[in-house]
Amino acid sequence: MDSPLFIDIVLYTIYVLLAAAVLLTVWSVVRGFRRSGGVKVQGCENGVPVRRIAWLTAGVLVVTLAVTWLTASTQPLNINGKTYANAFWLRISDMLINTALVLVVIVSIAVIYSTLRSQCSNLKSK
Repeated sequence: MDSPLFIDIVLYTIYVLLAAAVLLTVWSVVRGFRRSGGVKVQGCENGVPVRRIAWLTAGVLVVTLAVTWLTASTQPLNINGKTYANAFWLRISDMLINTALVLVVIVSIAVIYSTLRSQCSNLKSK
C-alpha cells in the first residue's frame, strides 16, 4: 500500500475538471466567433488597442515559455522514495511552474500600474 488513500478519487476529479475546462473553452470560443461574425480583430475598439494587446500578450507568453524552458532544471527528483530522472518531463514541469509564476507577477504589476494610473488621472481631472 504505497499509494495515498484517495488517489483514485483525486485523479478522476482532475480528469473531470480538465474535461470541463476544455469543453468550456471550446464553447466560449465558438460562441465568441458566432457573436462577432468571425475573426475580426479591429485595431482599436472603444479607444482600447485590442490588436496590439493581443499580439503583446501572445508574444510575452511565447517568450516566457522559451526563457523558462532554457532555464529549467533537469536534476533528478526523489519523491516518496522514487527517483524521477526523465530530463524532458522535469524540464516541462519546471517550465510550466515558472511560466505561471512569471505571468502572475507580470499581471500583478499590470494591475497595480493600471490602478495607480487611473487614480492619478482622476486626481488630475478634479
